[in-house]
Amino acid sequence: MNTMPSGSFLSCVHYQAVSNSDSLAMVSDEQSLTYGQLWRESDSLAAYILDHSCDNTAPIAVYGHKSPLMLVCFLAAVKSGHPYVPIDASVPDSRVLDILSQTKGDVFAVSDFEHPSAITNERIREALKEYDGRSASQKYWVSDDDIFYILFTSGSTGSPKGVKVTERCVSRFFPWALSLGNTDKTGQTFINQAPFSFDLSVYELCMSLASGGTLFCLTKEKQENSRLLFETLAQSCAEVWVSTPSFADMCLADMSFCENLLPNLEVFIFCGETLFPSTARKLRERFPDAKVVNTYGPTESTVAVTEIEIDAKLIDSGEPLPVGFTKPGTRILIWDKDGKELEGGEQGEIVIAGDTVSAGYYNRDDLSNKVFGYLADGTRYYKTGDKGYVDDDGCLHYIGRLDLQIKLNGYRIELGDIEKNIQKLPYVSSVVALPAFRNGKISHIAAIVCLNRAIAESDFKTGLRIKEDLKETLPHYMIPRKIVIKESLPTTNNGKVDRKALQEELG
Repeated sequence: MNTMPSGSFLSCVHYQAVSNSDSLAMVSDEQSLTYGQLWRESDSLAAYILDHSCDNTAPIAVYGHKSPLMLVCFLAAVKSGHPYVPIDASVPDSRVLDILSQTKGDVFAVSDFEHPSAITNERIREALKEYDGRSASQKYWVSDDDIFYILFTSGSTGSPKGVKVTERCVSRFFPWALSLGNTDKTGQTFINQAPFSFDLSVYELCMSLASGGTLFCLTKEKQENSRLLFETLAQSCAEVWVSTPSFADMCLADMSFCENLLPNLEVFIFCGETLFPSTARKLRERFPDAKVVNTYGPTESTVAVTEIEIDAKLIDSGEPLPVGFTKPGTRILIWDKDGKELEGGEQGEIVIAGDTVSAGYYNRDDLSNKVFGYLADGTRYYKTGDKGYVDDDGCLHYIGRLDLQIKLNGYRIELGDIEKNIQKLPYVSSVVALPAFRNGKISHIAAIVCLNRAIAESDFKTGLRIKEDLKETLPHYMIPRKIVIKESLPTTNNGKVDRKALQEELG
């Protein structure tokens, strides 16, 4: 039987590679990878990196989409002393280049991507053969406060910012994650919905590899085709489901999404956006033997820091679902706008302090200094920009954003990022991006746009033109579904754009 030893994340993966070398570590479409292969190939690639990196520790970008070779690259990077930077192949080239201009390191291109620093898929496989049998000494492994990975998220400046997560953060996160739902997860199959460039994927990646489980990936192609998706889910025999609530909602639209499809499922774990009671109720009805766990946490706190099992009492309470109780090593503080700690039940900004708080933003001390800091006892904290409160039982309740950041389908999106990229279009003079709601939930993004010149086409065609042009600079999930063309934008008494009025117009 698989077991999980204590220790660092890498030492746990090593244990699985030695003890369960023939067990599947990852399955994605027709590709698979055993623990023995994962460890041996990442050893070989780490040796290659050490021979070619001149002992520097620059980040290594890994570009691709849910290929087992990406896992090899991730581990090879950290074994050779480098943080890895996952970039999904669905990200527009201009955004990829923006990220690479910040990291300035090598690029392991598992999928096709042209860049001066790119090490192609073919070259990676040649290196695996050339360095077969070689390995990197454990002295090179990232450890403690070394950066383990960097995830680039939407930035209000129009350029993505990289969140630095240390090895210590990862190694203090995954044991707690494995405890969620109070189920034994050793050797189980974990559903992977999110791309590796999205922090939700760290959940199942860390849990599965540390416990000798199998990471079962749902590729973008499968997720966009309901027939293929459900066929793949049925083949997975998964016990652990990790996704955004929106993805579960999409699956629930089909009545075949029930325990007959996934008879072994033991626990649903949600993060990334608000879990609504209606979703939890349907899941409990369709999967009566599976637990539903709601969690909360931003990328800057290593995926999640609170959890609660959603039972019938919470669902039937008529109140929004809470996001739960803090993990060991974490404190939740509620601050007012002046940084004063508020009493229980009072609403304010959620501040996370503890041992999984990020090391800040990569090469952006100006941004880091605004939201990261240290408490009087030396504990590192992060100001989330989220609004919430802690009830008398110590349970955290999330209310919404204090700024213009939203979450849509699990993706954290800065509306300012969208606005700045639309503003770059030569025929646009001004723009406001807003969330559009349906049944109290964000359903899509709308953009209200003013043009700087007359265009000889209908507003509908202009909207299509804007969406098409944005494909060059924004990921698909950030492109507004609705474009409204206006002659001017309303303003408040102090001359600022009246977002509230526009939101009311939008409905």
